[in-house]
Amino acid sequence: MVEPKDLLRYALEATRDRVIRCLEDLSEEEARRVVQGLSPVVWQVGHLAQADGVLLRRAGAPAPVPEAYAALFGPGTGGQADYPPLSQVRTVFETTHEALLRLLDGAALERPVDAPHYRSVGEMLAFSAYHRGYHIGKMATLRALLGKPRLFG
Repeated sequence: MVEPKDLLRYALEATRDRVIRCLEDLSEEEARRVVQGLSPVVWQVGHLAQADGVLLRRAGAPAPVPEAYAALFGPGTGGQADYPPLSQVRTVFETTHEALLRLLDGAALERPVDAPHYRSVGEMLAFSAYHRGYHIGKMATLRALLGKPRLFG
């Protein structure tokens, strides 16, 4: 039988790998380009890091996200902006990913969290994987509009 923590680890690792794969062949200029009104790839990754930082704080864990990220990458932001370099944003995403894995390893999945859309650490981590999948789709669309090769499917 597959354990719930193993399923969550798989979902988080698989979505992390797909996010990173979406970035591998993008230049800084391509990652910042707003195409057909869609928020750029750098925003997508920064938004995931910011959102995962919020999840970590709601679970009572340290959130390794720069304070400025809320204004740049929070809900309702996006578009053209003075974003940090993609390499920095990627590092913050990777750091929040590792923090989520530590939370997964150390917390009971049923432990309650103070959040509007999920009740427990387990539900919160499942949401993170789902949320990442949504933005992977956005990045795949942006890649296509940038003329980049298809990575999935």
